Amino acid sequence: MQLERKVRFCLQAGDPSSAHELLAAPEVALSRFHVFKDLALKDGVLEGVLAAPFVLIGEVRFPFRSRFSLHGSEAELTPLPQQGDGETYAELAGVARASEDRVCYEARVVLQLNLPEGEKWGGRAFRKMAEAAFERTLTRTLNEIA
Repeated sequence: MQLERKVRFCLQAGDPSSAHELLAAPEVALSRFHVFKDLALKDGVLEGVLAAPFVLIGEVRFPFRSRFSLHGSEAELTPLPQQGDGETYAELAGVARASEDRVCYEARVVLQLNLPEGEKWGGRAFRKMAEAAFERTLTRTLNEIA
């Protein structure tokens, strides 16, 4: 199951100097949203987790890795291939621009969640219900960002 959303948002920085500092530190900027966790920028790669709470099973964590590049008053995130099992992951891509006392983002978020196939009609019905529940929860989670 894959869910993709385009999101736009602006973060206040206080003044132009602070806006540029925030632009250059995506791990600090995204940490303002509680859905982003374990953020770290190292050697031009932003790594982290987008976490979504699900009833009955708790928090599902979608790891992501994106190349970060800064060009003056604009920054870009480009998704990198996932490491590990690749069953559950996020892709984060987009651009950010510093303007006066804020930083504005236009991003694309893709969430991938692989659910096991049901072998009998009950398993297939459960999968359909689980997919619908996951989609509602992921939509709410992504709406918190936008």
